[in-house]
Amino acid sequence: MSNEAGVYLLWEKDDYCAAHQMFHCRALYVGKGAVKARIWQHSKEKRPFEDEITYFSFVFMENRKAKYVEQLILDLYNLPLNTAENRGSGTLCSYISQTEADFGS
Repeated sequence: MSNEAGVYLLWEKDDYCAAHQMFHCRALYVGKGAVKARIWQHSKEKRPFEDEITYFSFVFMENRKAKYVEQLILDLYNLPLNTAENRGSGTLCSYISQTEADFGS
């Protein structure tokens, strides 16, 4: 696994949104560090149900910037699988296409 630093998010896929013609997703967890290794570890440990698919996104950046971005997200949004420093109250959402949803299956 790579030790490239960055910020990553784990997502839960909700229902299909006909208005956007995409699947709605809700952020469950934000983390920073060695992105590739940590995504794999957290996708196994943090998913609510064993058979549930965990979607993820990431951005590579210097560790000092990743610390800032992670903390900013935690200050703004309530991510249910983050237990420490989770002060935010907003819901962080995104949309994925049918192709992206199928790729995760």
